Amino acid sequence: MPKRDRKYEILYAIIRDYITTAEPVGSRAIEKKHNLGISSATIRNEMADLEDMGFLIQPHASAGRIPSDKAYRLYVDNFLSLSSLDENLVKEAKEQIESYLGELNSAILKAAEILTKLTSYTAIASLPELSDSGIKDVRLIPIENERIFILVITKKGIVKNAEARLSFSPDPGALERVSNFVNLNLLDSQSGALITNASEKTGQISQMERKILEEILPVIGDVVGTGSQTKPNVYTDGLTEIFNYPEFQEMSKARRFIETMHKQDLLAELVMRTVDAPFGLSIGAENQASELSDYSIMTATYKLDGRPIGTLGIIGPTRMNYEKCMSALVSLTRELSGHLNASIGGKPDE
Repeated sequence: MPKRDRKYEILYAIIRDYITTAEPVGSRAIEKKHNLGISSATIRNEMADLEDMGFLIQPHASAGRIPSDKAYRLYVDNFLSLSSLDENLVKEAKEQIESYLGELNSAILKAAEILTKLTSYTAIASLPELSDSGIKDVRLIPIENERIFILVITKKGIVKNAEARLSFSPDPGALERVSNFVNLNLLDSQSGALITNASEKTGQISQMERKILEEILPVIGDVVGTGSQTKPNVYTDGLTEIFNYPEFQEMSKARRFIETMHKQDLLAELVMRTVDAPFGLSIGAENQASELSDYSIMTATYKLDGRPIGTLGIIGPTRMNYEKCMSALVSLTRELSGHLNASIGGKPDE
């Protein structure tokens, strides 16, 4: 449908009004609000044609029309443009992400929180699967008494950390020697084989150092993931945001949404289908899962060394503000990618 086609102008007006009000749109409202230069009767006839073409739906006999999934798809594919974000929110997003100093999970979860704040929709974030990453560097740092800080960098360049409590107070020199032992002897180990490979080489270190190694290796395994997990972990933020939209104030519908958002396998499959695409959008019935047929899902990948390693996304009603969501998502994934590359030492995202 050409941009200057009269039917499109009417359809565009209905889409914009319905996104704003969530109320069916009638011909008289269009005539009064939009300067289209045609009568209400002409608008009504064009709306009937648009309904026959599958772009409009009349929810009730006496009501106006609402856009169909097909209408939103036409709008997004042909006429969407990036809108301006609140500069203060963009600045806040950048500052908050940069405060996370390369700790990957915290930065990504913070990005999801910021995405909810920017858009007022539910955000999803997938964390990279690390179980097949080799260990690049391990640092053991004393904190106090039995407490130590463990810093791990994988060969994928991903920084992880954890705090551990040993069964005794270690000597700082022993911690440094264990760090060196791990880095000299276990750099080629995959995380899943870390403990096995370490046990074959512990004759090179003292009894105290072996004890430290025995107690930290399970923690390192937990940090980078030693299981056989093949699906990414997916987190959500702003689940209750959906209650702010009138079409989801019916409790049964809201409850179904909450239940759906707790289906980890469903969310994992969703992000796995989009992780290789820089940007993705599925609208209503386009979603493969029937539980998601009332929603639009917009996703974008964040990158390390130019390679997609995870996904941020937005889930909202099909009448979501697509321009604002696209603008927020593209800006935030670009900021997150830049932060990860700067803090971990990867290549800037192009």
